[in-house]
Amino acid sequence: MLTMTLSNLFSLRKGTPGYARLVYAGLLLGLFLPGLNVAAVILAWRGRGAGDAVLEQHTLNQIHIFWKSVVYVLTGLVLTWFLFGVLIIMAAIVWYVLRIVKGLQALAANSPPENPESWLV
Repeated sequence: MLTMTLSNLFSLRKGTPGYARLVYAGLLLGLFLPGLNVAAVILAWRGRGAGDAVLEQHTLNQIHIFWKSVVYVLTGLVLTWFLFGVLIIMAAIVWYVLRIVKGLQALAANSPPENPESWLV
Protein backbone atom coordinates (compact mmCIF):
# COMPACT_ATOMS: atom_id res chain seq x y z
CA MET A 1 0.00 0.00 0.00
CA LEU A 2 1.32 3.42 -0.95
CA THR A 3 1.41 5.88 1.92
CA MET A 4 1.45 9.58 1.17
CA THR A 5 3.45 11.71 3.58
CA LEU A 6 3.97 15.44 3.61
CA SER A 7 7.49 14.97 2.30
CA ASN A 8 6.06 13.09 -0.71
CA LEU A 9 3.18 15.52 -1.20
CA PHE A 10 5.11 18.81 -1.01
CA SER A 11 8.66 19.56 -2.09
CA LEU A 12 11.02 22.52 -2.05
CA ARG A 13 12.81 21.22 -5.15
CA LYS A 14 11.90 23.42 -8.10
CA GLY A 15 10.47 21.72 -11.15
CA THR A 16 8.70 18.92 -9.27
CA PRO A 17 4.98 18.23 -8.84
CA GLY A 18 5.48 18.62 -5.08
CA TYR A 19 6.76 22.15 -5.61
CA ALA A 20 3.70 23.01 -7.73
CA ARG A 21 1.41 21.53 -5.04
CA LEU A 22 3.23 23.62 -2.42
CA VAL A 23 2.56 26.80 -4.41
CA TYR A 24 -1.10 25.89 -4.96
CA ALA A 25 -1.46 25.18 -1.22
CA GLY A 26 0.15 28.51 -0.38
CA LEU A 27 -2.23 30.31 -2.72
CA LEU A 28 -5.22 28.58 -1.15
CA LEU A 29 -4.09 29.12 2.44
CA GLY A 30 -3.44 32.76 1.58
CA LEU A 31 -7.18 33.28 1.86
CA PHE A 32 -6.88 32.67 5.61
CA LEU A 33 -3.29 33.67 6.36
CA PRO A 34 -2.49 37.13 4.97
CA GLY A 35 0.72 37.30 2.99
CA LEU A 36 1.01 33.58 2.35
CA ASN A 37 -0.33 33.96 -1.17
CA VAL A 38 2.35 36.58 -1.85
CA ALA A 39 5.00 34.14 -0.62
CA ALA A 40 3.46 31.44 -2.83
CA VAL A 41 3.59 33.58 -5.96
CA ILE A 42 7.22 34.45 -5.19
CA LEU A 43 7.94 30.71 -5.01
CA ALA A 44 6.14 30.23 -8.33
CA TRP A 45 8.10 33.08 -9.89
CA ARG A 46 11.39 31.60 -8.68
CA GLY A 47 10.42 28.16 -9.98
CA ARG A 48 9.89 29.30 -13.56
CA GLY A 49 11.81 27.30 -16.14
CA ALA A 50 12.81 24.53 -13.75
CA GLY A 51 10.35 21.82 -14.80
CA ASP A 52 8.97 20.20 -17.90
CA ALA A 53 6.34 21.80 -20.13
CA VAL A 54 3.40 20.64 -17.98
CA LEU A 55 4.89 22.03 -14.77
CA GLU A 56 5.81 25.24 -16.57
CA GLN A 57 2.14 25.65 -17.52
CA HIS A 58 1.19 25.18 -13.85
CA THR A 59 3.70 27.83 -12.84
CA LEU A 60 2.22 30.22 -15.39
CA ASN A 61 -1.27 29.35 -14.12
CA GLN A 62 -0.28 30.07 -10.50
CA ILE A 63 1.18 33.46 -11.37
CA HIS A 64 -1.89 34.34 -13.44
CA ILE A 65 -4.26 33.28 -10.64
CA PHE A 66 -2.52 35.58 -8.18
CA TRP A 67 -2.35 38.68 -10.36
CA LYS A 68 -5.85 38.33 -11.79
CA SER A 69 -7.27 37.92 -8.29
CA VAL A 70 -5.50 41.15 -7.29
CA VAL A 71 -7.16 42.94 -10.22
CA TYR A 72 -10.58 41.48 -9.38
CA VAL A 73 -10.36 42.39 -5.68
CA LEU A 74 -9.09 45.91 -6.37
CA THR A 75 -11.92 46.43 -8.85
CA GLY A 76 -14.36 45.22 -6.22
CA LEU A 77 -12.88 47.54 -3.61
CA VAL A 78 -13.23 50.54 -5.91
CA LEU A 79 -16.81 49.59 -6.73
CA THR A 80 -17.87 49.13 -3.10
CA TRP A 81 -18.87 52.77 -3.28
CA PHE A 82 -21.61 51.68 -5.67
CA LEU A 83 -22.67 48.82 -3.35
CA PHE A 84 -22.01 45.96 -5.78
CA GLY A 85 -18.27 45.80 -5.18
CA VAL A 86 -18.84 43.31 -2.37
CA LEU A 87 -20.49 40.96 -4.87
CA ILE A 88 -17.47 41.31 -7.15
CA ILE A 89 -15.11 40.50 -4.28
CA MET A 90 -17.18 37.44 -3.33
CA ALA A 91 -17.20 36.30 -6.97
CA ALA A 92 -13.42 36.85 -7.10
CA ILE A 93 -12.94 34.58 -4.07
CA VAL A 94 -15.06 31.85 -5.67
CA TRP A 95 -13.12 32.26 -8.95
CA TYR A 96 -9.80 32.10 -7.04
CA VAL A 97 -10.70 28.86 -5.25
CA LEU A 98 -12.10 27.24 -8.40
CA ARG A 99 -8.99 28.06 -10.42
CA ILE A 100 -6.74 26.59 -7.72
CA VAL A 101 -8.87 23.43 -7.44
CA LYS A 102 -8.87 23.00 -11.22
CA GLY A 103 -5.10 23.47 -11.24
CA LEU A 104 -4.63 20.86 -8.52
CA GLN A 105 -6.88 18.41 -10.39
CA ALA A 106 -4.89 18.91 -13.58
CA LEU A 107 -1.63 18.49 -11.65
CA ALA A 108 -2.89 15.22 -10.15
CA ALA A 109 -3.70 14.00 -13.67
CA ASN A 110 -0.25 15.12 -14.85
CA SER A 111 -1.80 17.39 -17.45
CA PRO A 112 -1.52 21.14 -18.00
CA PRO A 113 -4.22 23.39 -16.56
CA GLU A 114 -6.98 24.50 -18.90
CA ASN A 115 -6.58 28.03 -20.25
CA PRO A 116 -4.07 29.45 -17.76
CA GLU A 117 -4.31 32.86 -19.42
CA SER A 118 -8.12 33.02 -19.29
CA TRP A 119 -9.90 35.52 -17.04
CA LEU A 120 -12.81 33.10 -16.64
CA VAL A 121 -13.10 29.90 -14.61
